[in-house]
Amino acid sequence: METTDFLPDESGSTKRPDLISGLGMLTFVNTGLFILLYVLMLVAMLGARQMPEDEFVALFTQSAGQYVSGDELAQVEAIVRIFHVSGVALMLIYLARTVGRLVGAIGMWRGRKRGFYIYAVSQLVGLFAPHLILPWSMLVVFGPMLAVGMTAAYGSQLKRMS
Repeated sequence: METTDFLPDESGSTKRPDLISGLGMLTFVNTGLFILLYVLMLVAMLGARQMPEDEFVALFTQSAGQYVSGDELAQVEAIVRIFHVSGVALMLIYLARTVGRLVGAIGMWRGRKRGFYIYAVSQLVGLFAPHLILPWSMLVVFGPMLAVGMTAAYGSQLKRMS
């Protein structure tokens, strides 16, 4: 039987709250898929570093040139150059953030407050750390809003965690 450390609710039950069960399942699926994706991308970025930069950039800009032109194509080229130079570091940042979120979610699944704090720090740092490499113009609104929303939803259950 699984051991949890949830504090009793109003009725005295120490059962895992339904919200944590639902959010936990979503988080486990999400982090599992993204860990796999980031590991594969890490391997791809290690391989990309072996290609000459101009050849790597040409590979993407030729394909992108069918769909975009002018300033947009220049933006694609700039991002591809960033990926060639710093793609490994970027994938390591994303992978660390995702593993941190998973570790935190497992802690919350078991009813431990420190799981929430690990999750929240991973989310917060994970929003901004990629922008040590990526331009700030790539910070979009939906990702941070979703991260804050998930963290707030988990945080609403802190009173039940020990």
